[in-house]
Amino acid sequence: MSLGIILSIISAILWAIFDIVRKKAVQNNSPLKIIFIVIMSQLVFFSLFLVFSDFTLILNKYIRFAIVLIFLNILALFLFLLVLKSGEVSIYIPMLSFTPFFSALYSKLILNEELVFIQYLGLALIILGSLFLHSTQFKSNNLITISIFFLKNKKSLMILIVSLIWSLTPVLDKECLKYTDLYLHGFIQAIGMITVLPLLLFNKKISLGIFKEKIHHNFLLYLIIIIGFLTTFTQLIALKDVYVAELESLKRGIGIILSLFFGYFFFHEKINLKKILSVLVIIIGVINIVKFT
Repeated sequence: MSLGIILSIISAILWAIFDIVRKKAVQNNSPLKIIFIVIMSQLVFFSLFLVFSDFTLILNKYIRFAIVLIFLNILALFLFLLVLKSGEVSIYIPMLSFTPFFSALYSKLILNEELVFIQYLGLALIILGSLFLHSTQFKSNNLITISIFFLKNKKSLMILIVSLIWSLTPVLDKECLKYTDLYLHGFIQAIGMITVLPLLLFNKKISLGIFKEKIHHNFLLYLIIIIGFLTTFTQLIALKDVYVAELESLKRGIGIILSLFFGYFFFHEKINLKKILSVLVIIIGVINIVKFT
């Protein structure tokens, strides 16, 4: 197993832990405050890691992708917050299952990365397993009815845009890493996002509130700061050695498996036969991705 795959698996595990910790932390802190803290912590950590940077930067090529990446990250974040505000996230989560598929398309077009057939099969199994796992969120088992629901629903279109963006951002990250090192890239992205975030909120009171709101200091908050940075850091390192579609497939597959594990032990969610079968399908898909890398 290559170092890139090992790092991808570690990154996927960290992302799964990060989602659980974030879910717990927002019970006492607003989502905007948590997001601001994550970006600020990345800015601090990447500032410290600049001592390892050789400060190589092909600006004329890097800047085209970097600026787009900053705005896409913030846009996806903004749209996801709108869906979160509705309190119906579980209905729209299946749309995020398509990120490996979209990543495969983007990486083929932009990076000329091509998976082998068995890996595409693994990717398809991860998507199908995830959709099967979340199918109970729909009020119908009819594919046409579900499709009409998503096409007519504004929030479903938002989450589809989020899925499209989150599939593209690691591709752009990898393209950016052709023109600079990961330390400088992480620093530029963090400082760009912390600058653009208040501007994108449009509302001056909300923007100022990010900076003035009282923070409830606790162990979970410190976990978010550390894990939030490590997820990004390990992913950037892994991207140098693996295809984007491989990374995203592992993140989605392992993330779903661990979400069930964490849900059972930390949130007392029930495990049934349907969930077990879904996870088995996803595991087979993950094995196909890893084995033929």
